Amino acid sequence: MTTSWMRKPATLGLSLGVTLMASLFGCGGQGTESDAVVVPDSTVSSNPAAKTSAASAPGSSAPSAATTPATSAPAAAAPVKAEGFGTLKGQVTFAGDPQPPKVLFEKGKAAKDPDVCAKDAPLISERLVVDGGTKGVKNVLVYLNKPTSVSDEAKKAAAATNVVFDQNKCVFDPHVLAVLANSTIALKSSDPVNHNINAKLKASGAFNQLLAPQASTKFTPTDPERTPAEVTCDIHPWMKAWWMVFNHPYFAVTDAKGYFEIQNAPAGTQKVVVWQEAVDKGGFVTAPSGDEVVIKANDSVVKDFKVEQSRLRAE
Repeated sequence: MTTSWMRKPATLGLSLGVTLMASLFGCGGQGTESDAVVVPDSTVSSNPAAKTSAASAPGSSAPSAATTPATSAPAAAAPVKAEGFGTLKGQVTFAGDPQPPKVLFEKGKAAKDPDVCAKDAPLISERLVVDGGTKGVKNVLVYLNKPTSVSDEAKKAAAATNVVFDQNKCVFDPHVLAVLANSTIALKSSDPVNHNINAKLKASGAFNQLLAPQASTKFTPTDPERTPAEVTCDIHPWMKAWWMVFNHPYFAVTDAKGYFEIQNAPAGTQKVVVWQEAVDKGGFVTAPSGDEVVIKANDSVVKDFKVEQSRLRAE
């Protein structure tokens, strides 16, 4: 209230009027931030002229924005239920400028078996491999979490896949392996030196197999894993890979340009999980439970993801 109101003694009627005005309109912007009322966009007219007219009309009984109670936020969309199957595909890219891959050993300078390991080229870390042109990220695991149904065609295709895990020039190939539970993995070594495959599986039990030069064997994981299991070679400690075992066929590993495709996925709202080993929070690019995506029956939906530079863990 300004001092000009107090220059003369106020009559009783004037005092009541001022009191009534103060109770209606507050103190002219001197309230705290917590006193503000946020009006959702859906309650605000899209016609600026109408809003101005309503606010300035003499004797208008319409409540002002400052006194209109806020409406509750709209409820989250209900999951979409649908019959049939479709395709989920997309690309995982890197947001930012990645550092050059770490050189583990220069050519001919491996700490062990240098006549085989790094013999022809430097050994490069595969922890984060980004394509220079597309910024696509290689070796990213993409999968559905608790799919609502399973296509017989998809299950048969996954079970029939020839899964091979090789050791070539002291590098595991592939770096990230995804497999359906009870599928056989063909383990082999293309190298003329000893290796061992130490897979730190939890559900199927730890697996540690010595492979003589250019030998081969087989292994069948029986139970799905909750998270990817690290695989190492104790003879050549720099060798590292990851295995993930599923109880459904809806998984993929990104290619050299970061692309992935999951076919015959159940239509409707599904949760898709993206995992990359260099990322914080256990490697989960998405929420560990997955991000929602709606798959269309007999159609393809494209869903892209980004690996943020700010989320990379220090080596």
